[in-house]
Amino acid sequence: MKILYITAIGMMLLIIVSVTARADEPTVISSPPAGAPPGDVLRPGHLGRQTGDLERIIHFYHDLLGTGIRGDRNQERPFFSSPGLIEFANSPKHAEFRAVILPIPGTAAEPGQDLEMAIEAIEFRNIERHQYVHNLQDIGSSHLSLILRNLDETLDRLKAAGVPIITIGGVVVDVPGIPGANVGKRAVLVRDPDGYPVELMQLTPPPPSTAPAESNILGARVSVTVADLEAAQNLYKDLIGPDLQLWTSPSYIKDEAYNNLKNTPGAEYHYGTALIPGSPVIMEFVQYRNIEQKTISPRLQDIGVAHILFMVKDMDVIMSRIQSAGLETLSTSGKPVFIAPTVQAVFVTDPNHFFVEFMHRAPQ
Repeated sequence: MKILYITAIGMMLLIIVSVTARADEPTVISSPPAGAPPGDVLRPGHLGRQTGDLERIIHFYHDLLGTGIRGDRNQERPFFSSPGLIEFANSPKHAEFRAVILPIPGTAAEPGQDLEMAIEAIEFRNIERHQYVHNLQDIGSSHLSLILRNLDETLDRLKAAGVPIITIGGVVVDVPGIPGANVGKRAVLVRDPDGYPVELMQLTPPPPSTAPAESNILGARVSVTVADLEAAQNLYKDLIGPDLQLWTSPSYIKDEAYNNLKNTPGAEYHYGTALIPGSPVIMEFVQYRNIEQKTISPRLQDIGVAHILFMVKDMDVIMSRIQSAGLETLSTSGKPVFIAPTVQAVFVTDPNHFFVEFMHRAPQ
């Protein structure tokens, strides 16, 4: 089957066990496979990011870290109005936005495909916005992880540019590999210009990647902090469908190196992963304990907020699942919105206040 548009969020080998005992869970295997076939969700879409300054975001992700960019680097990116996005943001009609697409190398399904997952950075104006700079343990927070070829050179470049560092001591941390995976990991966490956390990691041996040989970025993944790990994974399985493959760590973990990395002193964490259909993309869900937490409750347009997009085969199927899960849409009509003549989209907020978008593209 020829896939028309694919996004991906990198891949790290994990040796973990199944998260739930529900009868419809997939067979437990020792590690996630290289990818999963498409189902009701065809593939993951972008990681959407609300920003306070589009130019600073382009400089951080494209110039300093090495993502791609759609269009010319220095082209004008004017503000404009979109009835669909205005409805999702429940904003006044005079609100406007502008955006940039920043493809992430190594996230296409096959080498040579111009189908990477992208960071979609959106800047609003003429609408009230608030700034969110959250901690890793805060419920509803999320962060992007980028797998790099050369972590030390990248960190030196970021420090020279004055980028804030989350990791205690501002240095790269050697963290224990997952038992049985035979993969070493060095990592550091920084903040982008909006304060959004970004983990930079180097794996030994490096993972297989579809990134060009000259790219420093090899892949990516997304993590979300949740209040209840099992409930979060079950919800995403209910929304995405039986094709979603799930794993979880056997128990809570307390590790000084990881706590230094995330600046979460004394915390214990329990994590699980989901392998999204149509891709090798992993979403990670993390539940913390023994550390002070707050719950963020942002609006779609707030600065430093993120969402994940899933491309779907049938919007009616997804809407039925959204309703069965008791989730409300962001659109005032409660229905998907046409944001282009052949493109429907709908946003929901999960119980952890993380935004999820579903999109359907009709055949031309």
